[in-house]
Amino acid sequence: MQDTARSSPTTTRRIAGAAGLTYVIGAGIENMDVLRAPSPSGSVADIREHYADQALGTVTTAAGSLALVAYCVLAIALFRLVREADPDGAARPWAVVALAAGLAGPALAAVGVVASSILVAGAGAGRSDHDVHSLFELFVDARLISGIFIATFLAGFGVAALRTRALPAPLAQAACVLAVPALLGPPAAITDSDVLRAAAIVAFGGQSLWIFTTSLWLLLADGIARAELARRAAFLVLVVAAGLVGLAMLAAPGATGRFFAWDLAPEPLAAFAGGVYVGSAAVYAVALVRPWPEVRALVAGAVVLSVSVFVATLVDLDVFDLGRLQAWAWLVLFAGFSLVTIGLLIAGGPSAAPGDAPLEPWARAVLAAVAAGCGGLALALWIDPVGLSGPSPFVLPPLGGRFAGSWIALLALLAGWAAVRDRAEEAWLPALALVALPAGALLAAARTSSDLDAGGAVYAVVLVLLIACGLAVLRSLRKPVVSPAVSPSAGRP
Repeated sequence: MQDTARSSPTTTRRIAGAAGLTYVIGAGIENMDVLRAPSPSGSVADIREHYADQALGTVTTAAGSLALVAYCVLAIALFRLVREADPDGAARPWAVVALAAGLAGPALAAVGVVASSILVAGAGAGRSDHDVHSLFELFVDARLISGIFIATFLAGFGVAALRTRALPAPLAQAACVLAVPALLGPPAAITDSDVLRAAAIVAFGGQSLWIFTTSLWLLLADGIARAELARRAAFLVLVVAAGLVGLAMLAAPGATGRFFAWDLAPEPLAAFAGGVYVGSAAVYAVALVRPWPEVRALVAGAVVLSVSVFVATLVDLDVFDLGRLQAWAWLVLFAGFSLVTIGLLIAGGPSAAPGDAPLEPWARAVLAAVAAGCGGLALALWIDPVGLSGPSPFVLPPLGGRFAGSWIALLALLAGWAAVRDRAEEAWLPALALVALPAGALLAAARTSSDLDAGGAVYAVVLVLLIACGLAVLRSLRKPVVSPAVSPSAGRP
């Protein structure tokens, strides 16, 4: 019985954290076109055009519905956390009010989701201009008016958490501060002011950022140091973002212009990006709770990836449509991730155990060869990606080619790190990456095999060889290297 009571707060924290992340992901997908969405004062033609893509509208509406459900689960879980941390009940009134607002807000926003669903189903035909405009206005106003409940949710749980210490003081204080701009939603709906509406959207973004940060703390902060928490949070962000985007690119490599930061083409290149995204998500998920010596190479690799992609983005910034939320998210994400990963690498962690076994000589040589080959290819892609389109199995545009080069540089860094460090403990995650990323790229090649050029067969063979190298190194790490000093045969004739 005591064990059950002791595990209950941990379970509640995980539920709250998972629900919060689900809300942020769902809300992000729902609002991927928020910067291009028409205003209620705009023309009916603009509204109809906005809802013309029924497939995309179905995805965003479904994501919005999931986000509302997750918001309710989050509110209930936070209420339980506050109640468990408040034995004398002093903060319970604040928590009750916050819970009521956390359920009422999604209920009101659901009215808007229903209106949006009707528009997705038939905005182009069968409805009068008056009906289309009224439904869209209801969708926008329902979301804006729910701002009063968002403000109450944030303020209530912020004060309750400050009194009970159910959340760290900075998070609780931030909730109270963010509650103030959330009150701009109702005035924006009443006055139909574009300025207030834009301010309300920014306020909603602040709430999502608070939920995201709080969810990371709930999921990952389990008596660990701040540097370790920051590293786990960065890895989790990479796992979620890379996993979702990668799956979308593998499923629909020809539709990157709708959901990706830019229109990444041709389709085999978009699928390649999706494959390595998924592969990297798997590797960083495995590394999420591993100790620092094992993950240091992955942090260094994340520095190389994020910095090189950010520089390539600035070089080809004209490719991006800065009227889309995805383009701004891309810039902010890679700028911020570059700084975070550099900071994590500098902060470091505990050193490796002195008794860690070295690599087998042949495994070290294989890793060094992979590092040299991938490093040379990455440099060539960064310098002149278009010039490599001849031997490449698909066309390489400037930004797309440099983006591919950054992923190859990640593999080069990981393999080189393992070869130089010569420690089994530090080599197994790089070896796993040498399997997972090429495997994702091979899946992408199979997905778009009909669009590959004559070099497609050679491309597939190279990927298979990389996978074989990674598997061989992984297998060698399962056999401990025995020092001659402690060999069973030591001292025998």
